[in-house]
Amino acid sequence: MTAFVRAHRHVSFAQILITGAITLTLIAGCGAPESSSEPANSGLTEEAFPRTLTDDAATQVVIDAAPETIIALTPASVETLVALGLADRVVAIAECTCTPPELAATPTVASYTGVDVEAIVALEPDLVFVAAPPFTPEDAITAMRAADLTLVTLNPTSVSGVLGTMQLIGDATGQTLRAADLTAEIESEITALVSLVDQASSVSVFYEIDATAAIYGLAPDDYAAELVALAGGALVSSGSPGVYEISLEQLIAAAPEVILLGDAAYGVTAEAVAARPGWSSIPAVINGNVRPIDGDLVTTPGPRLAEALAALIRAINPEIVLP
Repeated sequence: MTAFVRAHRHVSFAQILITGAITLTLIAGCGAPESSSEPANSGLTEEAFPRTLTDDAATQVVIDAAPETIIALTPASVETLVALGLADRVVAIAECTCTPPELAATPTVASYTGVDVEAIVALEPDLVFVAAPPFTPEDAITAMRAADLTLVTLNPTSVSGVLGTMQLIGDATGQTLRAADLTAEIESEITALVSLVDQASSVSVFYEIDATAAIYGLAPDDYAAELVALAGGALVSSGSPGVYEISLEQLIAAAPEVILLGDAAYGVTAEAVAARPGWSSIPAVINGNVRPIDGDLVTTPGPRLAEALAALIRAINPEIVLP
């Protein structure tokens, strides 16, 4: 579940799925080509406008000039724009629990209830970053295109895809070289962290997104599932691409050795988990290996990617000493 969705956790996870506000930006791709840390839009320079880019939806986007006003409708684009030094160009964002301080006072034009297309059009942005439907609803995308706005769709589905999407944001905003430096630094940090983990000895891990009405963990094709693997975890999941719900029977049978509470910020504790009917037989509960983790950090595919991996390593393998 994204930081955007978790900002409204009083609505159950199942309801969010039904209303279509759960983003595929962080999770399974809708047939979109995977981005990579080697961008498809290579050869660009900072000054090379107009430019034609291929976004994560395989759509060619023509950008006439370096955008001066930008709207970011995904948490990852919000964080990446700040990391690229473009906070002063962002005129509106989607509501999110992970909003950087630099954009705390920025107007919001989207939430889990929908997108305020009228407000977006009134701002006359040069560029709008959107997520693949259903996170940014199809009707909102259609309406923004009808208003002749320039849209770039973001939809990373792997760790390399996250790096590629950050590069895409840099290419779209005229910050190609800065984005290349940023992604290279993150990739180097990830490589160093992975070298500290014994990949031959994994620990079974269930990452809890929400258990308010049903049990939701990471889908096996979620980019964050790849992070769990890099951190030395064997993910317990539904086993089906794009499916986040897992039955209690499946969870008990999988017998995870560690449970990570991505919903800990909302009051979920190890004690509360142990008190749930049926959960007391799970090894992680028996052995006291139910641990909180920063859900916003892990499930926002942006410039804090290496930080997210480090947090997962600490939670899954606390004996590893990180620099």
